[in-house]
Parts: sequence; C-alpha cells; structure tokens
Amino acid sequence: MPLTYSVVAACALLLAVPLFAQDPPPRVPGAPPPVQRAVFDTGGAGSGRAGTVPYFPLGSSALAITGPVRAGAFVSSAGRRALAMGTEEGRFEFWSWPIKWLHDFELHFRVPKYTEPIPGHSIAQRVTVRPEGVSITYAYEQFTVQQHVFAALDAPAIIMLLEVDAVRPLDIIARFRPDIHYAWPAGLGGQYLVWEQQARAFLFSEGKRAVNAFMGSPAVTEASDVLAHMLAATPPQLVLGVGGANERYTAPRLGVPPGRNVNTRVAYIPIVLAGGQMTPDSALALYARLSAPGAALREWQRRVAHADSIRTTQLAVHTPDTLLNAAVEWAKVNLDDSFVCNPDLGCGLTAGYGLSGAASDRPGFGWFFGGDAAINSFAMSSVGQGPLVRDGVLRFFAKYQRADGKITHEISQAAARTDWWGYPYAFYHGDTTPFWMLAFAEYWAQTGDHDVLRTLWPNLKKAFAWSLATDKNGDGLMENPSAGAGALEVGDLQVGILSDVYMSGVWVTALDRMVRMATVMNDPALAKQARSTREKAIATMEAKFWLPSQGQYAFALLQDGTVNPALTAWSATAMAFGVFQADRGAQMVQRLAASAVTTDWGVRPLASTNPLFDPLHYNNGAVWGFITGFTSLAHYTYHNAPAGLFALQTVARSSFDHARGRNPEVISGRLYKPLDTHVPQQFFATSMVLTPFVRGLLGLSVDAPAHTVRIAPHLPPSWDSLRVDNVPVGRTHLSFTVRRRAGTLSLDVVRRGADRTPLTVTFAPALPLGASVAMPSAAGGGIASPAIEPQAGDLHVAVRHDLVERATLSVGYVGGYAIEAPAMHPDVGARSVAPRILSERLENGAYVVRLEGVAGRRYDFRVWEQGQLRIMPVTFPVDGANDDGYTTSILRLMEKRP
Repeated sequence: MPLTYSVVAACALLLAVPLFAQDPPPRVPGAPPPVQRAVFDTGGAGSGRAGTVPYFPLGSSALAITGPVRAGAFVSSAGRRALAMGTEEGRFEFWSWPIKWLHDFELHFRVPKYTEPIPGHSIAQRVTVRPEGVSITYAYEQFTVQQHVFAALDAPAIIMLLEVDAVRPLDIIARFRPDIHYAWPAGLGGQYLVWEQQARAFLFSEGKRAVNAFMGSPAVTEASDVLAHMLAATPPQLVLGVGGANERYTAPRLGVPPGRNVNTRVAYIPIVLAGGQMTPDSALALYARLSAPGAALREWQRRVAHADSIRTTQLAVHTPDTLLNAAVEWAKVNLDDSFVCNPDLGCGLTAGYGLSGAASDRPGFGWFFGGDAAINSFAMSSVGQGPLVRDGVLRFFAKYQRADGKITHEISQAAARTDWWGYPYAFYHGDTTPFWMLAFAEYWAQTGDHDVLRTLWPNLKKAFAWSLATDKNGDGLMENPSAGAGALEVGDLQVGILSDVYMSGVWVTALDRMVRMATVMNDPALAKQARSTREKAIATMEAKFWLPSQGQYAFALLQDGTVNPALTAWSATAMAFGVFQADRGAQMVQRLAASAVTTDWGVRPLASTNPLFDPLHYNNGAVWGFITGFTSLAHYTYHNAPAGLFALQTVARSSFDHARGRNPEVISGRLYKPLDTHVPQQFFATSMVLTPFVRGLLGLSVDAPAHTVRIAPHLPPSWDSLRVDNVPVGRTHLSFTVRRRAGTLSLDVVRRGADRTPLTVTFAPALPLGASVAMPSAAGGGIASPAIEPQAGDLHVAVRHDLVERATLSVGYVGGYAIEAPAMHPDVGARSVAPRILSERLENGAYVVRLEGVAGRRYDFRVWEQGQLRIMPVTFPVDGANDDGYTTSILRLMEKRP
C-alpha cells in the first residue's frame, strides 16, 4: 500500500550562546567535546505522530507563479530579520542579520534501491514562487516531495515544509555547508559546529560564544558526527526517516497509521534552523516554540496576512495589460522585502539580494544603501508604504548622517562589528545626499507628515548646507570631485568629471523641494538661498549641457572647462523631474528612444555609438532597470508616451523572465541575459515598475499639504479603461477609474477616510495629437474652466473639481491621431528586433511619426486616424543600418479635420 503523508521541515534561525547543561566540560578552549552520532527514539513504530506538528493547508495566492525548474534561477523569501535565498533546483543559503549561517543547503533522498542518496537538484521538477515563500517539487519513481520555504515575518527564523508521497521507505537528508560569518567586511574566528542531543540540533558557534545558532528537529533519526573545535570539510547532515522500519536504523520511521487513506495528510515534521545574538535561554525558548505544534501554522498565517495586506490596502491597478498588473503587485512585495531590521543598526532599506555562495559574505546588495533607498522611496511613498520610507529611509539614514551633513552611501550589515567608517565605502557617493533630501520631500508631499518634517528639519538643513558647499566655482551645481561619485563608479567615461548631468539633475530637483519645505518651516532665508541656487544651476545646465547641433544634453562638464558630449541616459533623471526646457527635452527623449540607447529589454546608460560602449561593462553599456525607469518617466514627462510605455514594459517583463517575481540589476547591452555578476533581486530595478507607471502613465501627482491631486493619464490608444485603488493622499485614499468612450475621456473618483477637507482634483488626460476639444463637464457642478495644455507629442486638457467624497469629470474630443507598435517580447538570450516609435509630431499639416526597425524587416503598426483604426505596414530600409541592425523610417499622414 502506498505511503502518503506530509512532512514539514521548519528551519528557524535564532540568536543563542552555547547550551551544554548536560555535557561534560569542553576539552578544547572555546568549543565543546566531540559528540557521537545521535540516535534517539521518535515515537512508536508506525505512529506517524512523534516529532510532528498537525497538518495545515497553505492555501492559494493570487500572485503565485509556477513553472519548470531552471538551473541557477534565483529564489528567495525575506523576513524582517532573516533571509532564505537559493536556486530553483533547491540549493539555499540562510542569513539572520548580520550573520550568514550556511550555504548549499540541499535535500537528498535515499531509497532502498540505491546505496547513495539522490541529490535534490537532479530531480527538481517544478517551482512556485509567491509573496510568502517558495515551493519546489521533487519527483522520482518512488516518491514526490514538495518543499515549501519561507522566512518568518519578524523573527530570526526560516521555515521549510515538506509534503511527501512515497511508495517505498525513504530517508530525507538535509546536507549543508556551515559558514558562521558576519556579513562583509567583518570577520569571525574559531567557528565550530557540534551536535546537541538534548536540543536535537546542531549548534553553530565560535570561540567567543557571542554568535550562535541551532539547527535540528525533534524528528531527526540520524545526524552527522562532526568535529567539535572547527568546521569540517565534509558537509554535515540531518536525516529524517520516512515510511516503515529498516534494519539499518535503530530509530523507527514516521509512518502512516493503519487504515489511513493514501490521500490523507497526517502531519508535518519540524526542523528548526535559527541563530544570531541573544541569550542561551532566549535561544532555546524560541527554538522550542518554533518546533512546537502550531508554530509553523502561526508563522505561515502571519506571512499570508502580511501579503494580503500589501495586495489589498496599498495601491492596486487594473489595466488591460495583465503582465503589467502582476508586475505592479510583485514590485510592492519586493520593496516590502527590502525593509530589514538589524539588531545593532536598526531598521532600514536594503538594496538587493543575491547568493554569496562559498567564497563571499556579501548577500548581493543586502545591506543599507542611501541612494538606492531614496530612489526606491519614490515608488514606496506613492503606493502606500510610507511608514517604511519614514523609518527605513528618512529616520534611519538621518541617524548615520555625517557631522558635516553628508548622507551615507552604504552601511554594511556588520558595520557595528568592524571599523566600518574607516573604510572608503561609507561616503563614496555624492548624489546620495540630494537624493535623500528629495526622498524626504516626496514622502512629505504624499503623506502630509509635518511631524517628521519638524523632527528632521535640522538634518535636512545640514544636508542642504553640505551639498551647497560642494559647488566650488559658484555655478550652482554640485561638483563630483568634492561631493563624490554621481552617475559612475568605474570606467573611462568618468575621467575629468566636474559635474555630471545625473547628480546635477537630482540636486536641482531637491532645491525646488527645499524651497517649499523651508517656506513651511518658516525659514525664508533658506528658501531664498535654495531658490536662487536653483535658478543659477538651471541656467548653467541649459547653457553648458545643451548641444544644439546634436539635439541632446551632454553627459558632464569637465574640470578643464570642456564638455563630455557623450549621448547617455543619465540625463533622464533630470528629465524625469522636468528640469529641462520643454522643447529641448522633447528632442532629447527622441534620442533616448532610439535603438542606440533603448534595447528590447531596457535602456543602456551609454549609447552603442560611443567608442567606450561595451555591452558587458557595468557602467558603459549594460542595461539597468533603474535607468530604464527614469528614462520611461522622462518620456512621459516630455509627452513621448509610446516610448515611455515601451521602456516601462521592458522593466515589467524583467519581473518574470529571470528570477520569478524579481528584477535583475544589470542585463547585457546586446543580449537579453543578465550579467553573471548581477544581483538577481535588485530593488531599484523593481521600484522602476512603479515610479514611471504611477507618475508617468497615470500622471499621478499628490500634494497632501496643499490638498491637491493631479491625474494626467497617458492612456495607451488600445486601452479603453484602467482602474486604480488605494491611492494614498495624506490621511485619506482615492480610488479612480479612467474610461475612453466615443470621443470622451472620463474620470470617476471616490475618496475614503476621515479627512473631509475638500481636495482639489485636476483631471488632465492626454488627448491624441490633432484632436479638437469639446467642453468638459463634472457631475454635480463645481468644475473650473478647462485649461488647454498643448505639448510636442500630445494635447492635455485640464479640468478641476473640489472633491469631498466622489465625482465624475469628463473631457470630450473629436478626431486626432495615435500609433501603437506591434508587441514583440524578446526571448532570453535574443538580440533586439522590436520596432521603436521615436516621436509623434504635427508638422506642416501632417501627422509625422519617426520610427526605427531592423533593416529590411516589415512591421504592422496600428494607427488611429480621426478615430478610425488602420493597420499600416512599414518596411525599413536595408541600407544604413547602425551597430544594432536598425534603420529609420518616417510615417506621414496628411492631417484631416473632422
């Protein structure tokens, strides 16, 4: 009769010091004596209950992603205090901040047919990722095992659940390689591993016994004998005997009670892996709690409730693009994952997760980066993660602000365990400080949190003063030699830089926000200084960065008084915030939309036409998700919506093409494949699903202190509607729907919350080029006169309404032109082949679209002419292809008035 039941391996990381109450005194200083193989009773034969906890269903998830196992593909589950990460075939490493406990944790399976166990990676078949954790299915002729892995939400603990269906006796063997290291660059010595029979767990420790962990199970039938004074070269292991008795073992296995139906689940077996910094009694108490009946259920329920809260209480979208909808949901999950709590440093935002493996103690970028945190905060504030921004960006980095006002670039998880501030990394970047100022302002605008503004105003003033002091020549711009790195960290493109366009754009935007905050804080002198500095800085940028002959902005001003004219996407950061003139910005986004800069999977920071371009170079050619996001927003800001949507969709696709539900840091500039050195779960790539979508496609701008909201959507021409729920506006939330019906764009908006102060809502949708505007309306009256806002690539009509609870606003129009390129999603490893829409214009009575496509290839574009859809084929010239194989073409339609 087949044996069918469930096994749960609950791995919990816990802080402890060695506990040897029943062991003899150690013979080696700093370590207990060697312990012989632990063989102990797990209960009566065939009971199926000893050492187990009751079965509970995991339930389903609306965000679950299932597919075949791909070798090397990254998976993770992050809590506030612990991290499990690994690969889809089942190799994991475990951390509880700031300690790396082990790597290469892998299940093996021993069956009577073979003397050697079967490695899990060789039979891993399917993987499911969901916000709560990861599930891997292993299948062999004699068994199927499902392994569910998740980190506890707030405890330093990781839990695994194994569900087993076996037709022969089976040993499940957990092998691993212990590390017991602080995160880079701190160190430990005297690490050892010993089996503690009373706790039925391995004890991980070191010579001073200040860092400790337990890993074990009440259901272990066999455990390795290990050296007590050092870490052995052979991986230690735990064995769980499943299904019937076997003469090789003195401990009976866990079986199915007689008469039990083969499809009835019986119980889970807990394994606990736990560690960090706490007393022995606290460690043992938590170890016991996590392995007790009901503990796994409680921890899982907390993860489910937390994931449901992210999905249902934060900003949610419903568009015709289901992949984009899912990417938005996963982006919220990822950014929530970035918030971690370190027992020494406090709680802050990390930059990204990746495997450290055997040779490193760097968990990707799993420590605190000020610039990354600030960039990510733009998205987090806009979707309702304000508390994480307040605590993990504003307060956390204010705590470590240098005395002169500079905000730290990065803080290692082990900064308190080494002379971190003596290393050159902490304050390496100059852009971090104005980014932090800008993050503060955007949070305040979204939330109206005057308390945190008052509390941290001294820190803001110091940050402003430090940034101002880096301008040595008085042109209004921060200077890289005195401030630190901006756009670049490596490569010849940074040679001789005085002020790069990236840091300059962030600084100018931060100055604008400082004027507003200083006014509110009754500091007119600072407001005046910020305003005059901004005016001077913008004048410098327009005079010196703009290259009229190329129709683009330069990369940098150089120390010798010249300009580095390279075409880069770094200017997109300034453009995302509308720093540059409208006409010049409209020209620049056309350059950024071209194939020399934009690939089918995102934006290169340096154009492929530059002699320094290298598709595998970190700064000089590899595609970055965060640069792609800023470029997408720049397109929307300068009304180049087709290119904005194209870039946005590349970031959204990257959420699912590599690590499922995660976004890679950098991708090759020629082939759609992340670099070997990339971090697979990079949060500033993830945030760029949200930032250009919310601020660009939705055109959503919130000013809670002023009680105003602007909704200026760039609705793609093939979309009839979109719905957005739970937009945070101070102490209230908005939900709204935008619809396109028979020459009308309408907004239905509803407000929830206790604040009944009227909220001025401006609805300013983008209309097709060449459209004629009809009179707008608002249900219930109270609408202000419309404002016509003609732009280079579209036409906006703005209407306002003072909202208390709900309203409907609409804008009518007739005719106009729009275009949409065919959707072409790249395969992993492919080169770019999709067409580009560079720009749309009305020129001399004609609708003119500039296009790029692969030389000699035909594409069918969808064109709306005076409201009528047409399919227009375009075949691109064979001659004159660039290095990416693209040529240009122009589509021209004579304007017709309805």
